[in-house]
Amino acid sequence: MTEVTLGLEWFLNPDHIPFVVADERGYYEQEGLQLDLWEPPEHYDTLEMLADGELDFAITEPIHLVPERSEGIPVTGIAKFLHTRGGIQYPTERGWDTPADLEPGVRLNYPGAPGPGGRKMVAHMAQHAGGDLTAEDIEPVDRGFYHTDALIDGDADVAFLAFYNFEIVESRHRGFDADLWELADYGVPDFNQLILTASDEKIDEHADQVQHFIDATRRGVEDTVEDPERAVELFFERFPEVREDHPDLLDKIAETTVEFFTPDLSQDTEMYRDLVAFCEELDLSENPVTVEEFTDERFSQ
Repeated sequence: MTEVTLGLEWFLNPDHIPFVVADERGYYEQEGLQLDLWEPPEHYDTLEMLADGELDFAITEPIHLVPERSEGIPVTGIAKFLHTRGGIQYPTERGWDTPADLEPGVRLNYPGAPGPGGRKMVAHMAQHAGGDLTAEDIEPVDRGFYHTDALIDGDADVAFLAFYNFEIVESRHRGFDADLWELADYGVPDFNQLILTASDEKIDEHADQVQHFIDATRRGVEDTVEDPERAVELFFERFPEVREDHPDLLDKIAETTVEFFTPDLSQDTEMYRDLVAFCEELDLSENPVTVEEFTDERFSQ
């Protein structure tokens, strides 16, 4: 049995249900693997750990993979397993119709603040909607991933990048009326996806292991989609601590999240092409990169 470590993109949460389902049902074991889930400390660069061989596989979002690869970090996307909805979270009580209504001085919560990435993307969405907001007009707020808290506490006016299955479900559960301006509606490639990645070295030297990992994971995703209620039960039976502080909210998040898993693990190469161009346009990536450099579809077929 070979132990493999999967680096999560965030703390353990319902996004990771299929991996627990596959593990609980012995699918990894049947492929000769023992799965270990690893939660990253705050601000830890999982993809760099992956490239250094400290992890076997890692979850990330495409918006992180493209700039990392452009910086020469040798990691590759091997499968997509979730495609949700995401964008700018805003309070509906403000009466805004589109991002064009955002004015200079608007306070934006986003992980990585005060770095320019979040501000650039929100400004791009505002301009696409017909506004003239620039990144320099936006005041950065750093409440990390706690978008809803930032809005409810009055520390920020809007938040980015927020997801329907987390922040919007949470907002409505807490009686705070919020909605999303979604990426694809305002000129941003739809990178609201979670993908699996491996280092180039892992793919070159242990392709069989990569295939075994993907095959077991696929079965977990398929089972989750076919019987979502049991999948959620398995997840919380394995990790009851995930829901112990906010059981009703986590139940709602899990119930919503299972709708977004994708049994077809193939990656969206056309979206990636648009994303590469988008990152270059907004100076989010350092050097030119091609989709073929950072995706490998052979394992998801």
